[in-house]
Amino acid sequence: MEEKKNYYENLYKELQEEDKQFKRQYSLIATWRAIAFLLGVFLVIVGLKDGKSILTAAGVLAFVLFLYFVSKHIKVEQAMKTCHCKAQVVARFVARFDENWRNFPETGSEFLKADDTVSHDIDLLGSNSLYQLLSVCHTANGKKKLADSFGLPKLSEEERNARNEAIIELSKKMDSFGINYETAGDKISAHKREFDEDAFQAYCKDERMGVLPGWARFVGIAIPIAFFTSLLLWIVGPFGYGLPLAVFLVCLVTTWLTKTTTDSVILPLCVISSYLDDYLEMMEIINDATFEAARLKEMQSLISDKNGALPAFHALRGICQAYNISFNPLIHQIGSGTLAWDYQLAAVAARWKRKYGSQIGECFSVLGSFEELLSLAVISVVRKTSNATITNEKTGKCYLNCEELFHPLIAQDKVQANSANLSAGITIVTGSNMSGKTTFLRTLAINLALAYMGAPICGKSLSAGYMKLFTSMRVTDDVAHGISTFYAEIMRIKAMADYRENRLPMLCLIDEIFKGTNSADRIVGATEAIRRLAGDCCMTIVSTHDFELCEICDMDGNPAKNYHFEEYYEETEEGSKLCFDYKIKNGRCTTTNAREILRMAGFVVQ
Repeated sequence: MEEKKNYYENLYKELQEEDKQFKRQYSLIATWRAIAFLLGVFLVIVGLKDGKSILTAAGVLAFVLFLYFVSKHIKVEQAMKTCHCKAQVVARFVARFDENWRNFPETGSEFLKADDTVSHDIDLLGSNSLYQLLSVCHTANGKKKLADSFGLPKLSEEERNARNEAIIELSKKMDSFGINYETAGDKISAHKREFDEDAFQAYCKDERMGVLPGWARFVGIAIPIAFFTSLLLWIVGPFGYGLPLAVFLVCLVTTWLTKTTTDSVILPLCVISSYLDDYLEMMEIINDATFEAARLKEMQSLISDKNGALPAFHALRGICQAYNISFNPLIHQIGSGTLAWDYQLAAVAARWKRKYGSQIGECFSVLGSFEELLSLAVISVVRKTSNATITNEKTGKCYLNCEELFHPLIAQDKVQANSANLSAGITIVTGSNMSGKTTFLRTLAINLALAYMGAPICGKSLSAGYMKLFTSMRVTDDVAHGISTFYAEIMRIKAMADYRENRLPMLCLIDEIFKGTNSADRIVGATEAIRRLAGDCCMTIVSTHDFELCEICDMDGNPAKNYHFEEYYEETEEGSKLCFDYKIKNGRCTTTNAREILRMAGFVVQ
């Protein structure tokens, strides 16, 4: 990991230096552009005043040079913007190796549903979450797709394998394809206002909208015929220039009075104009890439095919560029009065919508899918990972075997890996305070979530049967609805018990069961609840301080398996120091440390 971190740090420094060079070049060209313009004005004025054609010609040449500098300035500005965005992308990769990723603004909180207890409990979405660590999404579609993946929809084995193949390939291409693709996406998010992909897609798919009326198509043909006929009659016939001038004015007024009709067809497409080059850049990057994974090839074909997204957006860019003529009043008025410019453009826009409108949603979906899969590929870049083996739910087996599994959200210089072999039935995890029980449960869950999405896991190995994931960890009360913490936890465990009736593989992770009530009731309630969740189709892992639960048996009389975490003490000059190794061990815990922790906090405990 240190080698990868150094690579990204060095790349970031190179991009910073490149950005400085672009800024110097940008300022220099701006200076020469101003000089060329002023020189041109001066030479033309002097040349015309003194009748010296050589000075006038030199002034015209200076204006040509000015236009060259304008063109060069635009190119340098675009290159500078790309360099800046790429530096930001690389900086975020550097931050992922440390704890600085927790400052990323994109947390996925807007996608966190109140009833999605798993995402809340194991930090899939929200502040300090897996989404915040991994997301390289900048389009609305990409963000939603990634959040939907973290909702852990049930995937078939074939779908999971196809995603895994794609994610593994993308992780190997992160330094080339991945960074360039996110850089293009970062330009989209750099706009002050987010582009509404859903609204644009809805307009393109709605066949009732963007249709040019029959009379408008007639006007679009009639105006140029009328004007050029009048022009011809003036040139070859007895009519004066008044005829084409009068026809021009009539045609121009007609286009003014009916502009709302043409704008209703053109403008809904041109709302994308500010973002179009960035979307096209993302598509070009996909089009130019070489992929091996079947899923990536399939998505690439939807972009690159003859009637795919890339030719559609190139045609759309042509429409948007043509509409920009309206910002030049003189040229626009001439075009309107002679060619019915807006009518011609509206006709082209209507044809574009008929040909490509139904494909636009698919285009945004493909771009978002690349962002989603790239985000899941990030885990292999910034963490030590391996591929998990998940067997199909149809086997009905509940098992989880892992070796050196660790939590991806804990600083890598502090995280402790653990190994375990777990199976259906009851597993009780005891341990002293702060020893690692809850983190162990979350480590299992978050790595299973990664595996279920088709992503690599953080650890040496993980094999498991597919199990529906349930958690009861961060349980809170609901004052507004009169629900206590204890009752809220009961409802979570009831949901587990209800699903248990389906006799489908499930994994229940319960942290500090029934901690919201007194010890006597807690033991009785926990015993009954855990027994109801036990069985060959259910793996139930419970962390607790109640050693009495270590003796629990399931309804078939099978005893619970026991694991524990413990503390140890080191002698220092100040006295004994409480320490933890965060390693899971067989059997039940035999020690407690509450008194020592109270002393550490400054309380005097007798």
